[in-house]
Amino acid sequence: MEQFDELLKAMAEKEEIIVPNGFDKRMQDALDGLPSKAKKAGLGAVKTALIAAAACAVLMCTAFAASPELRGMLAQALGSFAPYAQEQGGEPCVINGIEFRVKSVLADDFTIRAYVEARDLEGSRLDGDIGIWGLVDIPKKDTGEGFTASTFSGSFLGYDRGRETALFVISDWGQVAADDLTGAELRIFSLTDKKTGADLLGSQEDACVPVEVKPVPSLSMGADSRLASGLHADEVRLSAVGLSAIFRYDVGWGGFAGKNVRAKLADGSLVDAPWEGGQGDFGAESAVGSRKVLVWNFTEPVDADQIEGVYVGESYFPVK
Repeated sequence: MEQFDELLKAMAEKEEIIVPNGFDKRMQDALDGLPSKAKKAGLGAVKTALIAAAACAVLMCTAFAASPELRGMLAQALGSFAPYAQEQGGEPCVINGIEFRVKSVLADDFTIRAYVEARDLEGSRLDGDIGIWGLVDIPKKDTGEGFTASTFSGSFLGYDRGRETALFVISDWGQVAADDLTGAELRIFSLTDKKTGADLLGSQEDACVPVEVKPVPSLSMGADSRLASGLHADEVRLSAVGLSAIFRYDVGWGGFAGKNVRAKLADGSLVDAPWEGGQGDFGAESAVGSRKVLVWNFTEPVDADQIEGVYVGESYFPVK
């Protein structure tokens, strides 16, 4: 039975179950009411069945059991990128009565998207027009070019009133990732009720949640490649998630910022990558030789080997 109890405990932890107060006593009362024959047998299969049934009842009835509605929201948000995302199983962080838990992370070399559940443990503060601001902070590579920076944003995706839980996505573009991303964490700078202006984190410090970041593979093309030379870029990287181009400040990179991208595939189809403002600095803007990366994310996964060319605005740049 000890092994079985440990199994139930592990299941409860995995499914984020909160056992109601008094549950243990009600369980024992039920066991005490079993026939004496079952008691003499050490309860055996009867006790096992009862415990299993009780556990199932907890899974079905607990307010904070895994929510099909929230799972559906996450699945819809990830869409066809779900196989490329990394499911998270780390510990949550509670700030000012709000529990933050990272559910999934989608990343390539210069994009990180964290899908985050925020659960109000004290009321219904998340039921409204809520704004979120944060990033996934990762260990960074020293580029030798001084100051580096990235851009980030947060968006509300949905709300489950039955569980007082909201789903958000936090996106970050342009961080220069180190080879070892151990120690990455989600940092939430603010959580705001847009109607009242109230900061739901109060005077607390930023919420920090450990995350695992594993970028999907990318195809790198140097300055001598057709695509990079056409863009006047030092390097272009293509992944299932998006396209990133690294420019030097003095080559007019600003002509590409703000323009939408489309990838033309070998079968003739086009995949959009709309401009979302994704960019990062490899060095201070006034530094000689400093660089900038511009980032576009595809609306559906792309096989980089199948890309024949890229439209930036109305201009076409062949890959092969």
